[in-house]
Amino acid sequence: MLGHSVPKIERVEVRQETVLSFKSESEFTSLAVSLMVETASYCCVAAGTMGAEPTWDRDKAAVGGNMVRQYKLLDSFLDQVCQRRDETSMILARLVFETTVNIRFLIKNFSKSLIDSYVAYSLRHERKLRDKIRKAIHARNGVVLPIEDRMLQSIERAAKSARIALDEIDLKDKRPWGGKNTFDKARDVDLEELYLAAFGGGSHSIHGNWQEIYANHVEWDGEANFEPKLNWRTPRPQMVTTLALVINETLKIYFQFIGEDELSDHFTPLLDDLRSRVVELIDAHERYLSTKHWPAI
Repeated sequence: MLGHSVPKIERVEVRQETVLSFKSESEFTSLAVSLMVETASYCCVAAGTMGAEPTWDRDKAAVGGNMVRQYKLLDSFLDQVCQRRDETSMILARLVFETTVNIRFLIKNFSKSLIDSYVAYSLRHERKLRDKIRKAIHARNGVVLPIEDRMLQSIERAAKSARIALDEIDLKDKRPWGGKNTFDKARDVDLEELYLAAFGGGSHSIHGNWQEIYANHVEWDGEANFEPKLNWRTPRPQMVTTLALVINETLKIYFQFIGEDELSDHFTPLLDDLRSRVVELIDAHERYLSTKHWPAI
């Protein structure tokens, strides 16, 4: 399975004497980004790994497709961090974290019934849309518009790939897939504390809740007046390094799932080495922050 097909990923050096000499937080962020690029490179390898068979079946595709999604989100996340846009970086970080939770949850509880739940949950929208189109066609005495024909074909193709008949979708069932919401899934895979500490608040960014507007997009004078805040906040290294650690562990779980011992034995030492360098950067950054006081931090 390995042979010469595994690409060599460039190792980012973290020299203690260098990080201890950093004078600004942007230097820590820059090195954190480099380590995340290395992490994302392993995600790319994982996303392109098929395992024992040349293709995935539907159940494996649900897991592998999420790894592909994670890689693509990481690429976008790094782009926004490098452009120093904390607000959109946080949106993408939350999406990356949720995808990571999904990967772990799907692997830990892997079964046909769970994947059925996963794809059926997604197909609720398609079922509603199909029914609405059919109702409109019926109201026109069977006349089908070209756009409706294309949409119906697309919906049926999606249902066929999911191996679930649309008529079997229960629109009265409002439960999330797997019977758990994102927080419950995070708890199931031992990411509850990280969800609460770092990424639970990311839902504010996703949905544009007041807390996100207040924190990032308006200036408050402390009384009753607000003004627009058009400048971007600069991302800090903590968000990058925290994601790097959780993805690192997820990659080890994924390689064991998709390739069993052969891939796990190859990649685990490499990922452990990467993790140790991320932790070294985190420790150095904490020492840097210990010399600072609000509002400098």
